[in-house]
Amino acid sequence: MAMQGFSLARAGALILAISVVHAAPTAAASQATTAPAVTQSADDPLRRETPRGSFVGFVEASQRGNYALAADYLQWPHQKLPINKTDAASQLRFVLNHGFEGNLDRLSRDPGGFIDDGFPADRERVGAVVLADGGRVDIMLTRVSQETGPAIWLISADTVSEIPGMFGRAGLPRIERQLPSFLTETRLGRLQLWVPLALILLLPALFLVSSVLLRAAVGLTWLVFKLRGRPFQVRHSRAWKALACPSAVLIALFLHAFLSPQVGMPLLHRQYYSRTITILVLLGLVWWLWRFVDVLGARARDRMVASRPHASESVYTLGRRLLKGTAVGVAILAGLAAFGVNLTATLAGLGIGGVALAFAAQKTLENLFGGISVLSDRSIAVGDVCQIGKYVGEVEDVGLRSMQLRTPGRTVVSVPNGVLATMEVENFSRRDKFLFNPTVGLRYETTLEQLERVLGGIREGLAADDRIEPSTLRARLVRFGSYSLDVEVYAYVKASDYAAFLAVQEALLMRIMRIAQDAGTGLAIPSQATYVRPGQQGDRPARAPEDGRAIDEGTAGATQPSGSAEGEA
Repeated sequence: MAMQGFSLARAGALILAISVVHAAPTAAASQATTAPAVTQSADDPLRRETPRGSFVGFVEASQRGNYALAADYLQWPHQKLPINKTDAASQLRFVLNHGFEGNLDRLSRDPGGFIDDGFPADRERVGAVVLADGGRVDIMLTRVSQETGPAIWLISADTVSEIPGMFGRAGLPRIERQLPSFLTETRLGRLQLWVPLALILLLPALFLVSSVLLRAAVGLTWLVFKLRGRPFQVRHSRAWKALACPSAVLIALFLHAFLSPQVGMPLLHRQYYSRTITILVLLGLVWWLWRFVDVLGARARDRMVASRPHASESVYTLGRRLLKGTAVGVAILAGLAAFGVNLTATLAGLGIGGVALAFAAQKTLENLFGGISVLSDRSIAVGDVCQIGKYVGEVEDVGLRSMQLRTPGRTVVSVPNGVLATMEVENFSRRDKFLFNPTVGLRYETTLEQLERVLGGIREGLAADDRIEPSTLRARLVRFGSYSLDVEVYAYVKASDYAAFLAVQEALLMRIMRIAQDAGTGLAIPSQATYVRPGQQGDRPARAPEDGRAIDEGTAGATQPSGSAEGEA
């Protein structure tokens, strides 16, 4: 908690620093406002062509104390006022600093102003002033034509006529009236000392308050569910551990923004504070959504089929990345809208730029959608052993761009998702059973009775094994081989993985070998028997073979295969 409070104090210092840096004027800047040569507008030196340029220009000039320049932003009324133009600018500055409600970033940047705000085309509302007695007065701008140059926007004569009355009904914040004089008279830049101190000290205090409120809300929720007979431990849940701190920070920031008007910041500093707090709130929302996506993803992964843990991990990983990217994108758009950026034009520009980007990054997009297609099809998942093209290995990761395959040689092969989506993938991990299909070669000396005993023994032995699928079992003499009697054994083995299948296969092969030995025969060894006859007179007569088979006198030298290890001449 102490570390979190320290972090919030640093956030408060950041708010103060940004506000002071944005608003701290220099003497050179003050002098530059009197020289029309140093201006941002080539048409009007004071940037009064747009409502925002006119009102912000008045605020900036009055905040620097250049009331003569600020008076140029006022449309002076025809009736006589008890104050002159510079006094009017000074009093309006005081009124705006202590009661203005509005957002300078949302003022129109168009010379014609907003056309759908319900006001005449030459009138624009920039905000309202809340007075000490609770009254509200709208601050209006009016568009005025000049003899030379473009039409400009000025603070309307109606609003200027209200300045003396507003100044008389305005007052300092109640807190400021009760503070010691050294806090209100000492200044840090253009801010009274108590303003930055209040902004910084409010953050840890409000964080503690929000933490207490959250715990109270959780305790009340637990009590309600307990009374209904469905108690659950919220504070020990995954969601509470993940979302408690971001939620407390967000509540503290919202409370800070709600209480900041009571501090009495000048209008320009208040605008910079508003921008800073908006950025911090958006960062807090992204942080909260980041954690929320993790919680939802973990819960969805836990609810997936238990037999597909690797598939759930892949979908969880890619889905989490996409949702987090979406959250960041939405936060950026919300931030642009908060700073007064026209999202319609921005999105239109993004649409046009997106077409060009799609052509430039078509391979990247192809890989992205390929990854989504592969995971949605569930053809592969992290942990599966697959053959993809000429590579065989275990899938280590399925990312937005490529899939990582760990080969038996411990190398990593990266296969782009776009290519993967079009390739034939053989997934060995999806096998529900393993094929046991050896060919047993028996010696040619095997008698018919011995062959029948071997076939019967194999069938009975495998049928009695509960690891063998009975409906697929067969053992048949399939051919007379070149040196053996070939018996094909065909059956499916029920095994959890390849290592378990290898153990079962080893036991079955040893059992078949034992059956052959018990039947009085054995496995054939590749061999040939060569018989030689005299083809010409004078050659010595051939010796009759030991097995008593006759030798054909019409052949000079013939060979005959034999299945016996001892039949080699």
